[in-house]
Amino acid sequence: MSQSSDNEDYLDYDPTKENVHAAVDPEKCKDMERRYGWRLKRIKRTPNPILKVDCIFYGPQTSFEDEHYD
Repeated sequence: MSQSSDNEDYLDYDPTKENVHAAVDPEKCKDMERRYGWRLKRIKRTPNPILKVDCIFYGPQTSFEDEHYD
């Protein structure tokens, strides 16, 4: 099984309907909402000591790398 398939087995969100990006604190989620025009759905705490929250936005998953190479 490929690595991406393994990761998809434990996702607790639907990447076709939710756009998730990690952040150091909830304020950064609000910054992303303003900067990129994404509508924030919820903020979820993570066990990561650095990227402490997942910012969950409405819409399909995006990547900052996609924008970097356009």
